[in-house]
Amino acid sequence: MNLRWTSIAWSVVYLLLLLSFATPFSFITIFVMLLPGVILYTTLSLRAFLIHTAVVWAAASLLLSNPMIILVAVFFMIPVVVMGHLYKKKASALKVVAMGTGTLLAEFLLAFLAITVIFDFNLASSIEDTLNMMTAFMQNMADSELVATELVWSPEVAQQLSSLAARMTPFTMIVCSLLLAAVTHMIARPTLNSLGHAVPSFPPLRDWRLPRSLIWYYLATVLLMLFGSAALMEGFIGTILLNLSPMLNFLFMIQAASFFFFLAYHKKWNPAIPILLIIAMLFIPPLKIAGILDIAAPLREMITRSRR
Repeated sequence: MNLRWTSIAWSVVYLLLLLSFATPFSFITIFVMLLPGVILYTTLSLRAFLIHTAVVWAAASLLLSNPMIILVAVFFMIPVVVMGHLYKKKASALKVVAMGTGTLLAEFLLAFLAITVIFDFNLASSIEDTLNMMTAFMQNMADSELVATELVWSPEVAQQLSSLAARMTPFTMIVCSLLLAAVTHMIARPTLNSLGHAVPSFPPLRDWRLPRSLIWYYLATVLLMLFGSAALMEGFIGTILLNLSPMLNFLFMIQAASFFFFLAYHKKWNPAIPILLIIAMLFIPPLKIAGILDIAAPLREMITRSRR
């Protein structure tokens, strides 16, 4: 009986999240859009899950009178099934998040390709128009040429920024996919555990070790960006490097955070110290070198060996 009422409650949450796409709050609720479906798929039989989903979709269509909401629901249903199936199989947390991220990324790419081909959509031009419109609005609000002077804004600047944003689309899609999958797992795991469904967790952050091959990717990226020709950087290779560089930096920052917690654990430091170091790293990016060294050199072995 408790499971029945819990399922109904999560179905109501699922409906509210779908309805939120008709409001400005969708930019927030999208990050937990997978959660109700994952909970329902993991805790219910396939037949019960389909019934709950059909009722929620029908209610959302009637309340919004917009068939597009079903397309949104179908889009998010695929990673829901993937992650929920893995939870039922007791898969590792890394596999669940990785598969959820990969599924979302594939969907984002296919959706972007379909919009570009079917509607002849140009992302760079759309971003440029948006930037110009925002600038014009700011100038009208200020009613002064001072705004334009201080921003040093021009059509050329807008074009450069829009082109850069368009080329960074793959990185943006990867980050969004990872965030959606990670946030879903962070909330779903304790929720499912409380409902009697044991879900594996990630190992402690201090034990995370990223593959050493990342160092070679990083070196190749740095060398190509330093010595590559202008024509190379403007082409396909340049776009790859433009997206690969921030992704590698992000991974090195994660490794640095892991090393800070490892160091604090073995040195018996105050638990607040690694947190402060991570916050400092957000404002002082060169601190990520700790993550690079942690991958490239046996720093942890040296620390643990010195304690013996």
